[in-house]
Parts: sequence; structure tokens; C-alpha cells
Amino acid sequence: MRRVFISAVISLAVLSFSAGFSGAQNLDASFFLRAPAEVAQDLFQKMISMKPDDGDYMLQAGLSYWEKGQRANAEDLFARALKASPKSYKIPLRMGTAYLKKGENQRADELIQQAVKIKPKEENLYLEAGLAYLQARQGTKAEEMFAKVYQLDPDDEENYLDIGYGYLKAGQVEKAGELFEKAFKMKPDRYRSFIHTAVAYLEVGQEQKAWETYDRAVAAKPKEENIPLWMAMACLKKGQTAKGEELFAKVVQLDPKDEDNYLDMAEIYAEQGQASKVEELTGKAVSYAPKKNVLLRAGLAFLKAGQPAKAEEYFNRSFQAAPDDEDLYVDAGLAYLEKGDTQKAAELFAKGINLKPKKEKLYLKIGQAYVKKT
Repeated sequence: MRRVFISAVISLAVLSFSAGFSGAQNLDASFFLRAPAEVAQDLFQKMISMKPDDGDYMLQAGLSYWEKGQRANAEDLFARALKASPKSYKIPLRMGTAYLKKGENQRADELIQQAVKIKPKEENLYLEAGLAYLQARQGTKAEEMFAKVYQLDPDDEENYLDIGYGYLKAGQVEKAGELFEKAFKMKPDRYRSFIHTAVAYLEVGQEQKAWETYDRAVAAKPKEENIPLWMAMACLKKGQTAKGEELFAKVVQLDPKDEDNYLDMAEIYAEQGQASKVEELTGKAVSYAPKKNVLLRAGLAFLKAGQPAKAEEYFNRSFQAAPDDEDLYVDAGLAYLEKGDTQKAAELFAKGINLKPKKEKLYLKIGQAYVKKT
């Protein structure tokens, strides 16, 4: 009982401190070593005090609570977001799609219609709502929304692609294919449309269609390295290692010194715990471009692959390259937090925030990470 009382007193003291401090004071690591719920709450409070008229930040914080099933916290922030930015269609729209995912259809419809009233000629509104309805298996409402998209901009191939991907995920392969072909006819030389579609087909197990579409991408731009790169990454994710490595050999042939290509592949091998491949690929990336972000990404890959000593080595090299870049410390801290090293994460968060105490995005990003830990 006494422990609960002491915890409550500490929490109230921190909340009072957060609401009033101007951003000039430093935060030490102990701030981030409290209960994740308290840390998240205090960070969001600070963020809101810095941006009281920006409902988007409140919305994003609320959505992180919503995804964790913390309804009271989420709806409090939703209400504050609507009040702060009453002319933003994105706030009721994204609230509506959030309710739709939970099966609360009536509330979802009300919010989506509220968004429509705010900006009735915004095609992205109808596109996002339609995809959400499709995911919720409300096909009729999805079609109604998509009809508005086509009406507002019938010549935007991206809309047909995005809607096609939605149908593909929903298992409606033929419908998806029809929409893809419409997009391809509008921009027959746009390789990105073909390769993104090829990857989407591969992800849902439509192997033949995937490779046919991949060949069309290559035909559109034979010397574009991103075409085999993106397909190689998709193959690795599907466990098609030999094919992925074959494609990556083509990437290296097209551009042997692009550090991002090696890092993109290293990140996928890291997810699979293949530390030797991570070391090989990050080594090449760093040899070509020993820059702060390359070093950071190398460290992130090693940490994900279960190589904390190597990760720390690369993180430190990144910090040395740009000691005043707050994002480096925060991004490394987020990776440590995900891995469960709360002490290391706390030290890095304190360092990053104290470099830029008035950068509200840092509070949001770190706060969202702590919500995931609640």
C-alpha cells in the first residue's frame, strides 16, 4: 500500500514538472526508467504543451494508445485533437478508420462523414476511407468511396494502384489485376508501378503474376537497380534466399558502390538473425560511405541480428561523426528499447532530447515507443 502511495506521489510530481517546464531544463536517464505508461504520458503532455494548436500530434499519440487497447487514453487525445484542429479532415478520418478496425461501424461512419463535410473534394480522403472499408470487409461502402476517387481524378494511376493493392490483400486477385492494368496503360514506361505490383503479387503468393510483372518492370527500364533490389528483398522475406541473392548480384553489377543497396539487404538478413551476412553487407556499405546515417543503420542491423557489441561500436562511430545530431541518439535508443535494454535506451533518449528540447517530434516518437511497452 505504501509503495502505491509513493508511486502516485512521484507520478504527480513528474506531471506537474512536465506541464510547466519550458524545454530549457534537462531530462536525465531516470526520467525514462520509470513505468512505461508514466513515461509515455509525460512525454505526450510535454509535446502537447509545445504544440497546443496542432491536433495531428494529439491524434498520433491517441492512435498509439488505441492500438494497444487503451481506450480511455486514446479517446481523451482524440477529443483534444478534434478541438485543436477542427478544420483538419485527417483527424476525424483516421479516427474513423481506427474505429472501423475495431468493428465499431456506426461511430466509424459518423467520423468519416464528418471528414467528408470538412473537405468533400479531397480524393485521398475517399481513397483512405475506401481502403479501410475494404479491409473491414464492407465491400459496398468501399466501392462507393472508390467511385468518388475515380470521379475526382480519373487520370491518376497511383489511385488505381493503391486500390488494386487493397483488393489484392483482400484476396480479390482478378479485381486487383484489372486495376493494375488500368494504371499500367496510363503510364506504360513507369517502372515503379510494375515493380511495386510485382512485389505485392509475390507477397500474397501469386508467383506467376509476380514474375511476369517483374519482367515488365525490367523491360520498362533495364538498367534501373531498384527493380532487382526490391524484388531481391521481397524474395528474402519469402524465404527464397537463392533467388534473392541472384537478383542482388544484378544490383551490384548495375551499381557496385551504392551503400543503401547493401544496407537494405543487410536489414532483412538481420531480421533473420544472419549476423555473418549483416557483417559482410554493412562492411561494404561503410567502406563506400562512412557517413553518420550509414553507420547508424549498420548499428541498427547488428542490434537486430543479436550482435549488441558490434551495434554499439557502430552507434558510437555514428555519434562521433555527428555529435550534435539528436535523431541519431533517439533512433539508436528506440532500437535498444525494442530489444529490452531500457538503461541504454534511457541514456540515449536523454542525450537526444537534451540536444533539442523543443523538438516535439522527439517526444511523440519516444512516447509512442513507450506505449508499446505498456
